[in-house]
Order: sequence, then structure tokens, then C-alpha cells
Amino acid sequence: MSATVSSAEKRIVSSCLLSPTAYNIPLFVRFAEGLNIPKMYNLLTRYVEQFDLFRTTYQIQSEIYKRTGDEAPTIEVRTFGQLDKERLISEQLITVRDRALVRILICRVLDEPADYLFINAHHVLLDGFSMNLFLQELTEAYLSGEAAESQLHPPVLEVDGPDSEEPASIISFGSYAPFKSRLLARQCNEVHYLNDRFTLEPGYVRRHSDFAVALTAFSLSLASLLHSGTVYLAYPYLGRDPRNYRALGNFVQLIPFALQLEEELETGTDQLIAGIQARIFSGFAGRDHYGELIRTEPMSSMNIFRDIIFDYKSGSLIAKKLNEAHGIELEEAAGYQDEKYGLHFSVYKSGEDWEISVISSEYRLEDLQTLQSLFRSNLRSLYASAGGGLRVGDLVSLTSREEEPPSAEDSLQAQGGEIYSQIAEIVSGLLGETDVQADVSFFDLGMDSLLLVKLKKRIREAFNINLKISDFFNFHTAGLLAGKIKDHLKEAN
Repeated sequence: MSATVSSAEKRIVSSCLLSPTAYNIPLFVRFAEGLNIPKMYNLLTRYVEQFDLFRTTYQIQSEIYKRTGDEAPTIEVRTFGQLDKERLISEQLITVRDRALVRILICRVLDEPADYLFINAHHVLLDGFSMNLFLQELTEAYLSGEAAESQLHPPVLEVDGPDSEEPASIISFGSYAPFKSRLLARQCNEVHYLNDRFTLEPGYVRRHSDFAVALTAFSLSLASLLHSGTVYLAYPYLGRDPRNYRALGNFVQLIPFALQLEEELETGTDQLIAGIQARIFSGFAGRDHYGELIRTEPMSSMNIFRDIIFDYKSGSLIAKKLNEAHGIELEEAAGYQDEKYGLHFSVYKSGEDWEISVISSEYRLEDLQTLQSLFRSNLRSLYASAGGGLRVGDLVSLTSREEEPPSAEDSLQAQGGEIYSQIAEIVSGLLGETDVQADVSFFDLGMDSLLLVKLKKRIREAFNINLKISDFFNFHTAGLLAGKIKDHLKEAN
């Protein structure tokens, strides 16, 4: 049976063509008292047979098609002397072209009293909140021993209302180019994974949501690191209305966010947080932010959805202790390496405890450590000063002027150079464009995910260098890409 593919699904599938094992959600559930394996196996079988979502696959040709098959995913039972989680994850990674987009293993472990349930699902099917809902209900059913009717359900589709006025612009991209130039100046070919834990002293007055405070702290930290008067990033919002609160599916969208700080240095931090909180709440209207921006902004601005991602979760929303009395606890797979964003800064808050996880494929370790330290310091300062007395300028120091973004001429030094000519010829052949100008984005010329994979291959063949997919987003014109390749060739020599 075929089904309609949503625009959000198409975006994820297209991204997966560039990074095949991205968008996995591998999770371990630890059962401290061990598992009744037949009981858990029967429960899981009931769920995967009941919900079409677990039998959904995608076929990618010139178009993307979604199919629901009759065959449920296999539930595997394996015995381990010692559970090597990282190895198990690497064996069970999913690509969007696979016949099954959910992997389930019941793990009997001999060298410890606990057993584990391992589930890996592709993000095109489920978001983290759906996974948590599913695991909470599964745990309750397992402990109760009753085959109660599931309270989960498929998504309730939105019904388009009458046409209304075009919504107001989400953010202004007027300062995006200088901000992007500062990011590019910091980038390097390094991959880093950092984790940090800390506890805030109890007793702080809560005047605003923890998310608003954390987003403010991160924005100020990023501005300080880059010495930038403007910050651009995106953050995921679950975006669920009450009808879909207990639905299994993927409802996540990235919300673009920009903050101008040059005129706010004398503003009180409480006032700044209040304004950011109001903007967060205004994003609850269920707008298609990506769809709106792609109609009104150049494709180069869409980098906001992959450059810097601030990902906040709380224990009240995503529960890690599924049943404390029986020692049933959710463990995120720390060994999974997903580098689809330039910088993915994740925050998990439970009570006064904070966990920070950073995945970066484009920045130096020293810069990431500085960003973590700034965030921790700014977060404490914002909570401690709730009620007034602290100015924005007390936490962030900016340079007097913005740097100008590099032009294609600066990157290449000569637009008519041999490297530029080769790139223009390759792009022309892929897109059918007779004239590929140095300062026109490949994406504005019609470059899509399938063609981008081909471009990466042709560049490797022509120059004997293996660029990352992210390089083609950051250096998205023939002039910028020529400068990037020229730098690579200089380093190689």
C-alpha cells in the first residue's frame, strides 16, 4: 500500500542521501531486574503488528514513494557474555533505503543481572517524543501483565483551512552573511564529541521557562565566542497539537532563530529572556518554517537549518527513568555518531542536573570547550540574577564592527582561474546551465540532493580530494568552492 509523502519526510529522506546513516534513533532500555523474554517478545510483536508505521519503507527513484508492507520487522533475541553497545549500534544502523526502518533486539546479558532492550528507529518514522511515549506504554504493559488496549494512535492529519493572509516574516537575514563569514573563519576539518554534566545550586527563582533561559545563555555564549553582534541558529520544536499528543510519528520541525545584540547591551537580561520566551511561544502556531523561508529567501540562507542546532530536552518531556521502582531506565546511545549538523549542542535537564552533549564536524576542540564553559557560566549567571540587576553587556563582549563576508573573488583571487573553470564545467554538465557564475549558489541553480552526491563524486575525481557534504553547503558557489579546493591543494603540497 502506498501513501502520501509529506514535505517534512521528503526533506529528511533527501538529507539521508547525503549522509546515509544519519537520522537514526538508537536507544537502550536497561531492565535492572532482568527480562521475562517471552513476555517482552509477545508485547513487542503485538505493537509492530498493530501499527502500520513499523512496517513503513521508502522507495527513492526520480520521486520518493512511501509503502506500508505486510511483513513486520524482525524481533531478534540474542545472548551476550558482555554487551558491547557501540559495536551493537554499528551493526544495527539503518539507512533510509533499507527494507526495515526499525530494528529491535532483546539482549540477555550473562555478566550482569540486568538485561537490555535495544531499539533503533529511523527519524523519518518517529521523533524522540514518540519513542519515549512508546517505551513508557511498553514498560507499563510489561509490568502490569495485562494486554490493555494501546492509548497510542497514528497521526491525525491536518486539514487545510481557508486561505489566510501571508504570515509575517519569521526572522530577518540582513546580518546573516557577516555571521556566516565568522562561522567559516572558525571551521576546520575536525570531528569532536564532548559531554559535560553539572548541577545548579537549588533555590534559584524561576521567572521564565528553563528553555528560554537556556536558549538565551547559548545565544550569548555563541555571540561571545564569535565576537558577533548577531546570532543565527535553529532549534527543534515538537509542534504537537492536543489531537496528536499521543500519536506515533515524526512531528519535529526546526525553528529558525536570530538574535541582534548590538543594541541590547544595556538591556537587562530578564527583559531579553522575556522577549525570547515570547518568540518561542509565538512559534507554537504550527507554521512550516522551512517551507516559508525557502519561498522567500535564497537557498544559501537555508544553511541556518544545518549550521548551529540548539537541542533542549527536559526530564518532564522525555523521561529517562521509565520505572524507578523496578530499575527500568532509558539510555541514549552515546556511541552513535551522527554528523549531519555543523554543530549540534544538546541540553538535557532533569531537576537541577544538566547534561550537555556536543557533536561537531566543523569546529576546533578548543572552541567547543570554550563554548561549553561560556554556556555553563552564562546559565548560572542568568538564574542567579533573576529579578534584575544584570545587563546583557555584562555577559557578552562584541567587537566594534562586523567582518565583511568573503566574496567569490577573495576566495579564488581570480574568477577565471583553472579551478573555477573546472568546477563551472562540472556544475554546468550536471545542471544543464551554460553559464555558471562565480557568485550564484548551486542550490539557486537547481542543485538537489541526488545531484549534490554526483557533484561530490565529480569533484573528487577531478581534484583528488574528498570534501565533506557540509563543504558544499558552506561553499555553495563556484567561486567559494574554488577557494576551498585551492586551500586543500595548498595544504596537500
